[in-house]
Amino acid sequence: MQTVRTKGATKSQVASPTRPTVPFWIWAAVAAALLFAFYNAYEGRVTTTTIQQTRDALEKQIQLQQESARELAVARREALILTDPKSLKIAMPAGKNDLPVLHATWNSELGLVVSGQKLQMPSGNRTLQLWLIPKAPGAKPIPSSTLRPDGDGKVDLLVASPPDSPSATKALAITDEPEGGSPRPTTSPIWVGAVAGDRKSRHSRWPPKVALTRPGSARRSLFLLFVAAALCRCSLF
Repeated sequence: MQTVRTKGATKSQVASPTRPTVPFWIWAAVAAALLFAFYNAYEGRVTTTTIQQTRDALEKQIQLQQESARELAVARREALILTDPKSLKIAMPAGKNDLPVLHATWNSELGLVVSGQKLQMPSGNRTLQLWLIPKAPGAKPIPSSTLRPDGDGKVDLLVASPPDSPSATKALAITDEPEGGSPRPTTSPIWVGAVAGDRKSRHSRWPPKVALTRPGSARRSLFLLFVAAALCRCSLF
C-alpha cells in the first residue's frame, strides 16, 4: 500500500510542473515602453497646443499689421485731401444751435472727408448717414457712408469714392437713420452744407488778369497817333 501511494504522489508531482518566472528586466522594459508612449503622447499634445497658439498669435499679429496699414493709408489720404489746395472746404452747420458745426473737405480726385467734434452718440440702433444732394432738378438725394462718433464724440469719415462729383452736387446733408443706413432719407437733415463747386470751375469763371482798354481811350489814342503823323508830314514840307 505504501508503494502505491508513493507512486501516486510521484504522478501528481509530475502532472503539475511549476510556472516559469518572468525576468525582472522584461517587466522593466515593458514599464519603460509604456512610460515612453505616455510621454510621447503628452509631448505631442503639448506640441500641438503650442503650434496652435503660435499660429493664432501670428494671425492676430498679421491682422494688427493689416489694420495698422489700412489706418495709415486712410490717414495719409485724409492728409492729402485736407492739404491739397484744390480741395473744397464745406462748412456744415446744424439746424439746432446746441449742435457743433461739421466740416467737409472734398477733393474730386482723392475723395471726401467729414470731421467734427463733441457730437452726441445716436440713440439705440440708430446711425448718422451722409447724403449728396444733386444739382439736377427733381433728383433724389444720393446715399453715401454711415458714421458714428467715438467715445469722445469725434467723427472722422473718409469717403474714398463719393457717388457723385462736386460739380454735380448742390449740398451735403447728414440725417439720423436706422443702423446700416437707408436707401432714402427717413428724417430731416441735421447738418447741411452748400457745395459751391470745385475750385477749378470757380477759377474758370474768374475774368483773366489782362489789362483792358476802354473804348474812349482807344479812340483818343488813335486820334493822337493820327495827329502826330500829320504833324510829322507837315514838318517835312
